[in-house]
Amino acid sequence: MTTRETILLTGSTGLLGKGMEETAPAGWRILGVHQRDYKVDDSRVRHLALDIRDKRAVDRLFARHRFAAVVHAGGIASVDYVEQHYAESLESNVVGTLNISSACRRAGAHLVYVSTNAVFDGANAPYRETDAARPVNKYGRIKVECERLVAETLPHSTIVRPILMYGWNHVVGRPNTATWIYDKLLRGERIHMVTDVYENPLFNLQCGRALWAVVRRRPRGIIHLAGRDRVNRHRFALKVAKVFRLDFKLVTPVRSSFFPDIAPRPKNTTLATERMRRELGVAPMSLEEGLLRMKRTMRVKA
Repeated sequence: MTTRETILLTGSTGLLGKGMEETAPAGWRILGVHQRDYKVDDSRVRHLALDIRDKRAVDRLFARHRFAAVVHAGGIASVDYVEQHYAESLESNVVGTLNISSACRRAGAHLVYVSTNAVFDGANAPYRETDAARPVNKYGRIKVECERLVAETLPHSTIVRPILMYGWNHVVGRPNTATWIYDKLLRGERIHMVTDVYENPLFNLQCGRALWAVVRRRPRGIIHLAGRDRVNRHRFALKVAKVFRLDFKLVTPVRSSFFPDIAPRPKNTTLATERMRRELGVAPMSLEEGLLRMKRTMRVKA
């Protein structure tokens, strides 16, 4: 590559964006957009505040820049928030995705749409890319609709479904499962973690490497991104306590019914990762390995 290529990353202050930033190959740069107008001091990405629901703003952005690819991770992604604020979440996800996908189609940019494991009902894991989507909550239903929109309007696009991600987030980013557990245990606070919801958690730097492979290779269709280990949230917390040498006795196992006010969760959305390994060249990482890498980089945590 003789010139630097630029990708557009929506939702750039999230954990996925941090993973792409930390694993960016030489010769590539990221223009990141996010809705809130705050300064991201701990980032090497060029950030812009932009509401992807605003079609004119999106079109002006594409008129000013030529993107080799677009990784669309923007949109409200809190399962419980979506359940209670459905109309707002539809606008954020469906309208935003329509605007981004339309701009990509006109510009000839390859779109990488970031979906979720929440498209599955949890009854027949591990899930492959060809398995039918049957969501059990409103967030999953919105993401299924966005997948359909992308697949039918941009048949050469890539849809990725990362599962529960963990890693060091930007200081402006919301905590993820690992950092939330770490902070709670570090303060000596008791936490309740469910034993009946299973996933194979994904280290965000592995997610970043997989997404850069997608950007370069442009595979068509759906690709699942996940880690190696199938664990429930209780086992996740115990592993965090072990790796960071925190008090595991503060972790109390509970069933999902302990939290009656949250949105329904599928019980087991473990993802099969053959395509990730075969077509992207990224091997699933164990949870302990990912947490150990987090521990080794604590001094540069951001």
